[in-house]
Amino acid sequence: MFSCSNISNTTENKNTTKTDCPTEVKQRAFNFAELYAESNTEYELGGQDPVRAIKIDCSGLIVMCYKYAMVDTKYSLLFDDTTAYNMYTKYSTRTETPGKGDLVFMGESGSNTVTHIAIFEKIENGNVYFIDSTQKDTDGDGTYDINGVTKRSYSTTNDKIKGYGIMMVQY
Repeated sequence: MFSCSNISNTTENKNTTKTDCPTEVKQRAFNFAELYAESNTEYELGGQDPVRAIKIDCSGLIVMCYKYAMVDTKYSLLFDDTTAYNMYTKYSTRTETPGKGDLVFMGESGSNTVTHIAIFEKIENGNVYFIDSTQKDTDGDGTYDINGVTKRSYSTTNDKIKGYGIMMVQY
């Protein structure tokens, strides 16, 4: 068993080896994302609260899920906090065959820039299933119909999906 108090500062250890995140840690990260989705969270730009709090943004969700997943393992993140874009360009390995717990990189339609990140669940029946934190007014009435951490999906052909990645970790 592990406790949240064991989450350490990832920048302290200078003598490390970088590697792709192992499957068991990715699975644990996905399980923590499910916990956030079930915890009535709200989206907040810059938010990176622990599971018991209620406000978190997309990159904060990924950071916290992976930090929790690495407790009591030999692995840690290469960073303490970062953006979706930096996770895409600096801290992940591209993959065409993502597995549960890998990363889904997204952005605006018609753009190649990554501005959003989610944790991958599966591809099934032409859809990509993931967990993310966002605010969306889906019906245009001025209220957020999606607000916080939720399980969602997009078509595999949706141009908001920019790619998939495997989180790089250190040990």
